[in-house]
Amino acid sequence: MLAVFAMLNGVGVARRKRGRAPSAFFNLPAVAAFAIGFGAAGYPLASRTRLPVWGILLIAVAAGALAISGMITLLAQWAFRGASASTADEEEIQGQLATVTREITASIPGEISYESLGKEMKVPARGLSPKSLVIGADVVIDRIENGVAFVEEWAVVEQRL
Repeated sequence: MLAVFAMLNGVGVARRKRGRAPSAFFNLPAVAAFAIGFGAAGYPLASRTRLPVWGILLIAVAAGALAISGMITLLAQWAFRGASASTADEEEIQGQLATVTREITASIPGEISYESLGKEMKVPARGLSPKSLVIGADVVIDRIENGVAFVEEWAVVEQRL
């Protein structure tokens, strides 16, 4: 059930602190993999053998750990092959509130700063409108193209909301 929940809702839904990066080991798919391995080994051993309880638990925990390592290996080798970390970061900051740190004009790109995972990030930026954006103006990141953020003034975005 945990695996289906994670598949339908995503891993990030159950995270309490969304400011931190998700853990590779303590997440819903890892718990589901452990439960499947633990149950797949533990139930037959408990119902069909005369091993002591501590022996059954030891083997079941080892099978759960093996299932987690198999799941992580599968994701690392197959599912995330070719996935770019920079595109994931770029998608996460779309809609992010930022501050202009170097003036942005129609002809000259400027710079913005925003906070991501507790660190201040600075990236080159261009405005979506021909209007100049002064230092200290609040802007919203619309998209990232080739490392350049395209931003829109917060007041304009706020009016649309």
